[in-house]
Amino acid sequence: MFIANSQESNQEGVELMSSLEIDATLWIMDELYGIKEVPPQQDYESFTKAVLICAKGDGTISPEERGWFAGRSAAYRNTKGYELAKIYAGDDDLQEVLAGSANVASRKGRLIIIYVAIQTCTADGEYHSGEQEKVREMAAKLGIEESVVQEIEQLCVEEAEIRKKRLAILSD
Repeated sequence: MFIANSQESNQEGVELMSSLEIDATLWIMDELYGIKEVPPQQDYESFTKAVLICAKGDGTISPEERGWFAGRSAAYRNTKGYELAKIYAGDDDLQEVLAGSANVASRKGRLIIIYVAIQTCTADGEYHSGEQEKVREMAAKLGIEESVVQEIEQLCVEEAEIRKKRLAILSD
């Protein structure tokens, strides 16, 4: 739970966010995913771990993958996810991690985890077969069809191409 107008934590350790931080987080979540409310803070740990377990599907979480996810967490004002992304080894059991996540309660949440996992896995410029296997393992555990995973993978490819085009057009 996030509470506005403070930069501190309450007695239960719940991170408090300013109105600016809430508005920034809500804007980006709505813009990218159509989400209208900030998820509970405890969801970020499971989300971060599940994504980084997939990124380690090739045997290692590359600095680019770790940096991309940490940067994403920072953009979302997600201190817990940011700090965890910097140090997490990615060795936990995926099933156990997913079982502790409220993110998987909705189909949208399950799709977003798959989407972000693919983005993270490809942040180093490669989408290794081991990473693809881990993403598919997670998708199967979440009840996401193979055809949907393929659509999300294609979306990520198209978005990467659009990013390159945008950067080229807007370059000096």
